[in-house]
Amino acid sequence: MMQRGPAPDTSIAHTHCAHAPAEIATPSGTQCEECGSTFNLRLCAHCGHVGCCESQAGHGRAHALGQQHPVILQMPAGQGFTWCYAENRYV
Repeated sequence: MMQRGPAPDTSIAHTHCAHAPAEIATPSGTQCEECGSTFNLRLCAHCGHVGCCESQAGHGRAHALGQQHPVILQMPAGQGFTWCYAENRYV
């Protein structure tokens, strides 16, 4: 039987970013909500919107800026970076 590692940390309260919610929203799906891409996805920490990265159509960034939800995570959440557009930095 294959053993799994610990579950990814989906709490970003420890990131010292005033814009980060206490808990990460559940992803809305496994592809960009606008274009259907399944590559290099970004998760809105606030509402769970899933969008593609800036190297594609930039739907993740457009959502973050348009909805004033500045904190996004690389998907799968807890296994990559967290970015705050309000502070223009990794958190």
